[in-house]
Amino acid sequence: MKSTIITALFALVAMTGQAQNRLIRVDSESKAWHKKNSQRTLFDREKARLLMPQGAAFGVECIPSFSPEWSLTYDSLAHALVYKIAEKSIWYTTYRAMHKEKKVKGKHYESIPRKHPKNYVAPTAKTYSLAVTPEQIQKLRTLWRTAVGTAEDREIFLLDGTKWEYFIDGRLAKSHREKNVLVKFTNDMAEAVETGNVSRKDSLIAAIQNVITGLTTPPPPEVLEPGTVRRLIVINGTPLPDSAVFIKNVPNTIDELVYFNKRQQALRSARYYYEEKDKQPLEEKYGVKVKGTIAEYTTTPDTLCDAYVRLHPELVQSRHYVEGYVMDENGEPMADVWVHVDGKSQMGTGTATDSTGHFGYWLSPTDTMLTASKGFSWVNKIPITETPITIRLKSSAKKR
Repeated sequence: MKSTIITALFALVAMTGQAQNRLIRVDSESKAWHKKNSQRTLFDREKARLLMPQGAAFGVECIPSFSPEWSLTYDSLAHALVYKIAEKSIWYTTYRAMHKEKKVKGKHYESIPRKHPKNYVAPTAKTYSLAVTPEQIQKLRTLWRTAVGTAEDREIFLLDGTKWEYFIDGRLAKSHREKNVLVKFTNDMAEAVETGNVSRKDSLIAAIQNVITGLTTPPPPEVLEPGTVRRLIVINGTPLPDSAVFIKNVPNTIDELVYFNKRQQALRSARYYYEEKDKQPLEEKYGVKVKGTIAEYTTTPDTLCDAYVRLHPELVQSRHYVEGYVMDENGEPMADVWVHVDGKSQMGTGTATDSTGHFGYWLSPTDTMLTASKGFSWVNKIPITETPITIRLKSSAKKR
């Protein structure tokens, strides 16, 4: 009886130890910890810990928007292809640790950052592997290098339109066609490793040259039917030529604000139409068939830009001029960064930097702070001073 109790106690201690190892503890009283450990930092750290084998030499991380993350890598220590998949979404696990829901005006919930991050139990990951020969490793390495070499704008080769985002060498994957050949290859290979299907793995690697050819062959030019355009952009009731590409299929608020700001216009409203039933009235109105998105904008003269104030010098008395430069982490000027009043909508008061990183704008005397943003990088609460401001902003690829 005594030995049974002792054995049970040892088992309980062991289980407790395992749980403690999975419990990510944070110093909830440390502001320095919170500053250095944003949800993005926590996510990247946990993703690397769970999905990267110790000997990972090359491979692909897959970060789906709505399901657990996974990786497919060559482990040089195990001499095997390793497929690792999180049992729960690492993104949402870390997000819930760093955010909480707050009821707003008794109607809906809003997610806000926690002042003190809470402890949470990290997800685990399942691991599958298949041995590979040196010849197969060389073929896989050639494939990965080809994918990197054919990348455009330092962004890589994989996004298949189903919100599956891949990273390789720390860079975002992006497809140049609707269905990238490497997407199918990667998914098929991951399935072969998971199921232990050696013959499937061997046949996929044997056909790698077809994947490489698909990556290196430029996509055929898009051919539209007569009277059809790829997208339609309408500004104040006037359609722009189809060659206007400041939006593509997915509108980007920063790009739009920069576009209009450089034309001394402020964006008043924006509406987008994707569904055929919504696009049809506008297609009939403008006499054109639209394959992709229709975007309708209304604008108003930007009364705070330099050009407008020069034409109306009386406005100087009631406004305050602010100017400065935005640089990246290497001290290089950043163009097309959106600088606007902190705490207000991006569509409100703001201006864009030019090719030298310079910005200049007239603000209300009550405005005291600025925000600078581009893509997924931003800096908040920048004090407005009488002298030119220098803002440091990280350059970043599009992230999750």
